[in-house]
Amino acid sequence: MLQDSFPIYIMKKSIFLLTLLLTVVLNTKAQQMTVTVNYVDDNSAAPGIIYYRAGQLLSWQEFQGKPLSTSDAAALTSAGFGIGLEFRSFKSKAELVINVNCSFSKKNSWVKPANKTPYILNHEQKHFDITYLHTLLFIQQLRKALLTGSNYAAVIEKIYQASAYELSKVQHQYDLETSHSRMENRQAAWDEKISREIVVAQKQIVEMDLAE
Repeated sequence: MLQDSFPIYIMKKSIFLLTLLLTVVLNTKAQQMTVTVNYVDDNSAAPGIIYYRAGQLLSWQEFQGKPLSTSDAAALTSAGFGIGLEFRSFKSKAELVINVNCSFSKKNSWVKPANKTPYILNHEQKHFDITYLHTLLFIQQLRKALLTGSNYAAVIEKIYQASAYELSKVQHQYDLETSHSRMENRQAAWDEKISREIVVAQKQIVEMDLAE
């Protein structure tokens, strides 16, 4: 019985993140710090990676990994979110820019030739959509956080880990409730749910921008 699979790899980035933060935090404790959180979707900057853009759909051509012959999965979507940091310091002031991305790995995503159907592709697309949704929620949490020069390393790491956990939980819930796309009525319900929640999350981001 074929099914799809979704690996969560975003947790691997947290150790490097924390190390980088701790490297600069010693220099910011006494400074007044401003924080900016951006979403980044520049696909030209990362060959083999697709950064999520609203309305842009995956195609089977982008699933370039070698299928595992021993796996029961019809396809595998490799996606996650990450962050990059830009730090500037001048006299008593410091600025931290957090650039957040939602990405799909072409080389780590695959599909078995017999399963290249529009229906299965839609199911895989929704895995990527769910990742984007939780990227937006991650951004919201970062913007709401009270980050200072003495606490931001720990606070960002905590938000990152919690967001990664929630993403993993929802991805598994999605596969469980749709029986890996085999239950068409449940798949349709999740399609609507994911689209609706993305619209709400995008609206909340816009409202945050206007309130600044």
